[in-house]
Amino acid sequence: MDWSQTLKQPKYWLLALVAAIATIHLTLLSRLDNSELFATCLLFWIAAGSLIWDRYETLNLESNWVASLLGALVVIGMITRAGLSPDSVSSAWVLPLVAGLGTGLLASGFKGLRQYWREFIIFGLLAVYPLLRLTLEAIDLSEITAKAASFVLWYSGFPVRLQGVFLLMPTSRVEVYGACSGIQSILQLLSISVLFLLMFPVRSHIQKVLCVVAAVVIGFVVNALRVALMAILNNAGNKSAFDYWHEGQGSLIFSAIAVLVFGCFCWFFFLRKPDQKTDSGAEGNA
Repeated sequence: MDWSQTLKQPKYWLLALVAAIATIHLTLLSRLDNSELFATCLLFWIAAGSLIWDRYETLNLESNWVASLLGALVVIGMITRAGLSPDSVSSAWVLPLVAGLGTGLLASGFKGLRQYWREFIIFGLLAVYPLLRLTLEAIDLSEITAKAASFVLWYSGFPVRLQGVFLLMPTSRVEVYGACSGIQSILQLLSISVLFLLMFPVRSHIQKVLCVVAAVVIGFVVNALRVALMAILNNAGNKSAFDYWHEGQGSLIFSAIAVLVFGCFCWFFFLRKPDQKTDSGAEGNA
């Protein structure tokens, strides 16, 4: 492989710049000690990187000096700001979008930005992620989650009474507050559903709506099952198991379960190829 010729091609410099920005961003995130934010951003970077890699051979990499200068200033300015305030969570959410915009200008100019519309949607979703969380917090899903968990317990044969956001059982009670209302699970699957629609061909608008709605419902239901399990463990007096499923690795297991269920849903309804019908004419009757 002739590296001298390879280094002269702009597409490889573009890939290197994107990789460098992603590395800087994830390094800054690792200092925040926020596993939720890190996992979400890592997922978005993988999706955006995959989209660019799939078509980097066909990207239009023609820019003028004005767009290139502006793009370089945007990238340098955003990275500098993030470096000066590494503990700023707000900078962590918007850095990929702003730096991605600067990279697009640097590589393809103003006219070439539209070829990165999928990546801009991905990082735009990341930028409005805190706003989506605030919206769900304003709706207050706690009482709805408590009702769903109460129904699961009642249907499973456990004696339970619902009092607002409290699940009352014979020897204990559990309060379903904001952090347990499923907001994180819903946002996680909502983000994955958008990534799925961007990366896989789903042409029907009904299917697209179904995909997003299913993500929200699955995230909510799986979290309600988790709350019901914690109520059972708390009633049994198993404090260590309760803490494990509440704040420990158990909460991550339920997140993985929700993602797995949604993945199976997408495969069955959108990606699975219909079974080939056997050619009935190939066999004759004796």
